[in-house]
Amino acid sequence: MSKVKATRQEKAAQTRTRMLDAAYQCFCEAGYRATTMANIAEKSGVAVQTLYFTFHTKDGLFQAVHDRMVLGEDDLPPPQQPWHARMEAATDVHQAIHHLVTGVEEILARVAPLLPAFQAVAEDPAGAVWRRGEQLRLDGYRDLITELSAKAPLRRGLSRSQATDLLFVLLSPDLYRALVLDRGWPAPRWRAWLEKSIVFDIFEQ
Repeated sequence: MSKVKATRQEKAAQTRTRMLDAAYQCFCEAGYRATTMANIAEKSGVAVQTLYFTFHTKDGLFQAVHDRMVLGEDDLPPPQQPWHARMEAATDVHQAIHHLVTGVEEILARVAPLLPAFQAVAEDPAGAVWRRGEQLRLDGYRDLITELSAKAPLRRGLSRSQATDLLFVLLSPDLYRALVLDRGWPAPRWRAWLEKSIVFDIFEQ
């Protein structure tokens, strides 16, 4: 690859990141409906045509913003993120859950500010972005329960499906937003409470 081509790709990637950051801020501050592509273009310092060329539609941009918040700067799905490997390597379920909560916290901290935007368009076509994301989260937590239950048995009488539901609620952006963003819980307090809750509610003592 030539140096010129590499430089062009780097600039394109930087521009894409700038557009996504601007869209994230606009969606968080004004919501989905009130935010226009022109707003985002102005905030990111690009022509509105550049936004459409890159993301095609406002819904496409909304999806890309959601994906970036979940995948992070390294553009990796949760099972490939470092915290997941540390969780898998832990032999003690308490330590595994510590790595789980610490890793997922980074995702929730990015996604939770977007909740009002998603909830406002839940029944609209744009709401498909959130519904798809939540289904992927549920599927991922089902896999996590399988991994964690190999380290410690589930509570007596608790099915894998019920354990998945509990994890889905406890490790949700809704609960993170309610306690940390709205009620002002310090992150260490939230993590400590959550780790204890997951162990007590899901696993045999």
